[in-house]
Amino acid sequence: MRVALIYKFRFRTIIFFTIFFMLNIISNCQTVIEGEVQSIENETLPGISILVYSDVNSTTIITYAITDEKGKFKLEFTTGSDSVYISTKSLSFKDTLIAVANKVQKIEILLPSQIHEIREVSVKGYPISVRGDTLNYIVNSFAKAKDQSIGDVISHMPGFEVTELGQIYYQGKPIQKYYIEGLDLLENRYSIANRNLPHKSVSSVEVLQNHQPLKILENKIASDGTSLNIKLKNDVAVTGTLSAGAGFSPFLHDVNLTPMLFHKKQQIIATWQSNNIGDDLNLQHKPITFSMGKLDGFKNRKPELLGISSVTQPQIEKQRYLDNNANLLSYNHLLKLNNNTELKINSSFYHDQIGENGEVSTSYFLDGQTVNITEATENNYFKKSLTTDLTLTQNEKSKYITNKFSINKFWDSEEGLIQTTTNLSQLAETPHFSVANDLDILLPVKSNFLRLYSFVDYNNSPQKLSFLPGIFNDELNNGEPYLKTTQNVIAQNLVTHNFVQFSLRRKQFIFETESGVKFEDQHFKTFIEKDEVAISADSLNNQLDWKYTELYFNETIKLEKEDFIISLKIPIKTAFYNIDDKFHNAPESIKNIFVTPSLYFKYEINSFLTSRVSAKYNSQLGDVRTLAEGYVFSSYRFLKKGIDQLSEKNSFRYQVGLEYKNPISGFFSTFSWVSNRSKNNLLLKQQVSNNGFLFFDIIEKDNHSFMDNLSIKVSQYLSDWRATIDLKGFYNKNKKEYLLNDELGWSVNRVYTLQPGISVNRWKNVDLEYSFNYQLIKQESVQTNISVIEQKHKGSIFVTPIKRHLIGADFEYYKTHQTGQDNFSLFFANLSYHFKPKKGKLKFKLKVNNIFNQNEFVRFYNSDISLTKSSYQIRPRQFMATVFVGL
Repeated sequence: MRVALIYKFRFRTIIFFTIFFMLNIISNCQTVIEGEVQSIENETLPGISILVYSDVNSTTIITYAITDEKGKFKLEFTTGSDSVYISTKSLSFKDTLIAVANKVQKIEILLPSQIHEIREVSVKGYPISVRGDTLNYIVNSFAKAKDQSIGDVISHMPGFEVTELGQIYYQGKPIQKYYIEGLDLLENRYSIANRNLPHKSVSSVEVLQNHQPLKILENKIASDGTSLNIKLKNDVAVTGTLSAGAGFSPFLHDVNLTPMLFHKKQQIIATWQSNNIGDDLNLQHKPITFSMGKLDGFKNRKPELLGISSVTQPQIEKQRYLDNNANLLSYNHLLKLNNNTELKINSSFYHDQIGENGEVSTSYFLDGQTVNITEATENNYFKKSLTTDLTLTQNEKSKYITNKFSINKFWDSEEGLIQTTTNLSQLAETPHFSVANDLDILLPVKSNFLRLYSFVDYNNSPQKLSFLPGIFNDELNNGEPYLKTTQNVIAQNLVTHNFVQFSLRRKQFIFETESGVKFEDQHFKTFIEKDEVAISADSLNNQLDWKYTELYFNETIKLEKEDFIISLKIPIKTAFYNIDDKFHNAPESIKNIFVTPSLYFKYEINSFLTSRVSAKYNSQLGDVRTLAEGYVFSSYRFLKKGIDQLSEKNSFRYQVGLEYKNPISGFFSTFSWVSNRSKNNLLLKQQVSNNGFLFFDIIEKDNHSFMDNLSIKVSQYLSDWRATIDLKGFYNKNKKEYLLNDELGWSVNRVYTLQPGISVNRWKNVDLEYSFNYQLIKQESVQTNISVIEQKHKGSIFVTPIKRHLIGADFEYYKTHQTGQDNFSLFFANLSYHFKPKKGKLKFKLKVNNIFNQNEFVRFYNSDISLTKSSYQIRPRQFMATVFVGL
C-alpha cells in the first residue's frame, strides 16, 4: 500500500513539474513587442486594432491587441519566423502594414488620417470584436429565423454554453453577472430575461473578461470572473414577450405576458406565464447563487428531507415528458436612487401540478441469487412557493455596501400510487420556511481595504411521508398488517456567518487576512407513527440538538503581475460541536482543528492562451444528522440509521486548465483535467433482503474513492458560412469501495462522451442544425460487469420559401444498447409553420409536436448493487396555435 501511495505521489509530482516546465519553456520562447500609435500630428490614438501575421500574404493572425487610452499596446506571441508583419486597422486612419524583426523591442507607429467611407449595407463587420478585456458579439450575425429570445442566440455563439437549467457558461466557467445595459436587475434569476427578452431588441452581447463588479476594487485587485452585458438597440425602452397559445390533446394552453422597461433610472421585468405544454417554469423561478465568483448551488433553499418514490426522469428534452400545469408570477424592479445607489426587489411566485407515470424494474445482484422488484407508479407533485429578495446596494469608488433581505416559503406536497403485488398509496408533505439577511461592506483604509460581512439565516422544515397500508410489518407491528405508517422529520436551524477581512497591497503582492466565526443552532427530530400513534421505541426515534461553532483564520497571499497571478490560501479553523442526543449515544462534544491549504496559478501565455493550475487539500466533518441512530425510512423499501461517530473526509483535488480564444478568427477552446482523491472513516453498509427491502447502516471503516475527469471543448465560428461548429469530449472515472451484504468490493464507473455539433445559416433562406451525443458507460463491480452505449441525434431545418413565411422541422433520435438487454430506440419529430403579416405587430405559429405519437421512453440505470429499468410515460402528439404580439 505504501509503495502504491509513493507511486501516486511521484506520478502527480511528475505531472505538475512537467506542466510548469512546459509553461516555462513557452514563456521563455515568447516575443514581446511593446509600442505606441500616434497620428502624424503626434496625437495618441486609442482603439486602434493591431494584428500580427507571420507572412505578408498570410491570413492567419498570430496575435492581436487594441491600443489603450494612451495609444499604447503590447503584443506577446511565439513563432519561428525571423520577422513578423504588424497591421493596423481603423475607420479614421490609413491601414498600415510594417515588417519588424522577431525579437523583444519597442516600436512607434505613425498613422496618417484617412476616412474609410461606409457605404450603406456595403460593409460587412466582424461578428466578434475585441476592445481590451471586452468581447463584443453582434447579435444579428448569430440570430436564426427560428430564434425568439436572446438566450436562443447566445446558445449559437462560439465560446458559450447554455445548459438545460438555464445557466450560462463562457469558456467552461459560469458567468458571475448578467447585466442589461450595465445594471444587474435579476442577479441569480437571469433566466427570466434570457428566455423572454426578444433578440431583435438587442444589438450586441458584451463579454466582460476579468470583470471586477465592485467599483472600489477596479484597477486595484484583479478579478478572474466573466460577466455578460446585454446591449439594447438605441430605440428600445419597452420590450418583452406577449403570446397566447391553445391546442389539444388534451386541451392545452400556453400564455406568456412578460413586459420589460429599460431606462437609465430604472428597469422593470414583470411576468405572468401559464402553460401545460411541458415548459418548466421553475427554471425561471429558482435562483442560482454565486458566492465569491463560484457557483454554490442554491442558498436558503428547501432541503429535500423526505419524498415519495419516483420514476427516474428520462435523459431527453424535458418538454417531451413533463406533464405540468404551471403558473409563474414574477416582479423585478431596480430603481437608481442616485448614480451609485440602487434599490431592488425580486419577487416570484410559482405554482405547478406535475404528473408522473411509469414502471420501474430493479434487479439486485447478490451472491448466488438475483432479487427482482417491479413497480408501476402514478405520482402527482404539487409545487407552490414564494421567494422575495429586497436589496439595497451602494457601489461607488469610495465604498461598497449591500444588504439583501430574503424570505422563502414553500407549500409543497406529493401523492402517488405504487402497484406491485398489492397497491400502496404514498403521501408526502414537505413545507419549508426561511428568512435571511446578507450584509456586505467594503471600505478603503488608505490604499488598503476593510471588509465586514454578516449573514443570518433561519430555516424550519417540518416534513412527513405516509404509506397506506402500513409498511415494514415485521419491524413495526410483529408481522401483522395495519392501516398507515407515517415518517416525521422536523429540521430547524439558525445559521450565522460573520467575518472581518483586511486586504493589504504592497507593490505586486496582496495580503488578505480574514478572521471569522460561524455558528449554527440545529434541531433535528424524527419519529414514526403507526395508525397516527407515535411509536415510543428508542430504535425508531431521534432527537438531536446541537450547537456548532467554527472559529477560523484565513491568510491569502497573492502575487499579481501583468501576465500571471499566484495565490496561496492557508485557512485554519477550529470546529466545536456540543450535542444533546435524547434517545441514543451520540458524543456530547466534538472538537477538531483543520488546516486546508490551496494553491492557484493563472498564466496568460499570450493574447490567445491562458493556463490555470490549482491544488487543494480539504478536510471536513460530516453532517451531524448521520449521528441519528434511530431508524428512518425514505420509501416503503428503504430503512436506514446512523452511527455514534461523525464522519471525517480528507481529500486532495488537482486541476489543470487551458483556454484558447481568438475572437477575430472565431476559434475558442478549453481543456480541463480534474483529479480528486478522498478518504472517509465511515462506510455505508447496504443489506438487501430476499423480498427486495434495503437496510442501510453506517459502520466505522476507512474507505477510499477516486475521481478523474478530462474535458475538451472546441468551438469555431465560420463567418462566411455563418456557421458555428462545436466539438466536446469528456472522460470520467469514478472508483470507490462499497459494502453489500457483508461483502466488501470496489465499484468502477467509466464514462466516455463525444458531442459534435454544427449550426449553419449560410443560405439566406435556410437554417440548419445538427448535434450528436455518443456516450459509452462501463461499470464494474464484484456482482456485475455492464456496458451501455447511448446515442442521441438532434437536428432541425427551417426554410423561408416566401418572405414572412417560415416552415420548420426538427427531430430527435435516441438509441440505447446495454449488455444483456434488448436494444431500445425512439424517434421524435415536430413540424412548425410561422407567419408574420406585412402590417402590424402580430406573428402566428402552428406546431405539431411528437408527430409519430411516441408514448414511452425506456432507459437502464446502474448502481453498485443493482440494475434498474425505467419506463417513463411521455407526452402524446399535440397540436398548438400561438399568437405573438410585438411590444
